[in-house]
Amino acid sequence: MPEKGKFKLSEYDETIRFVLENGGEFRLYPRGTSMLPLLREGKDSVCLIKADDILKKNDIVFYLRDDGHYVLHRIVGISENGFILCGDNQTALEKFIKKEQIIGVVNRIFRGEKEVSLKGFKYRFYLLLWKSFFVRKVFFKLRRTFKK
Repeated sequence: MPEKGKFKLSEYDETIRFVLENGGEFRLYPRGTSMLPLLREGKDSVCLIKADDILKKNDIVFYLRDDGHYVLHRIVGISENGFILCGDNQTALEKFIKKEQIIGVVNRIFRGEKEVSLKGFKYRFYLLLWKSFFVRKVFFKLRRTFKK
């Protein structure tokens, strides 16, 4: 049984897909830490739209894993076998995600109630730095060092 105030996304899968298929947006409040520092659980949210046929590197997608888990991660690569995804707070790649597994793509991000411009300087600078796995590894190492 889910904790009070929490629900299973699987219970809303049909609704999410219906809204997106009919041209609407679905606001999602991500849980977990995989998209830190960009998305903070309990504070930030995203709007999803239907994923078009032209998904590209750096898009953040909402997808369903083969094991039944719903995930929000960034496209870090595209191969003939599918998409390569990774959370911003991770270095392990998830390979060969098929287009059919992708439910929606993020078109808007909110820090609290304030919208983050995905074309703005701050977000583009974040992408420039954060897409480098080297920068991530250095950041993670420094974070571990200073937590001690």
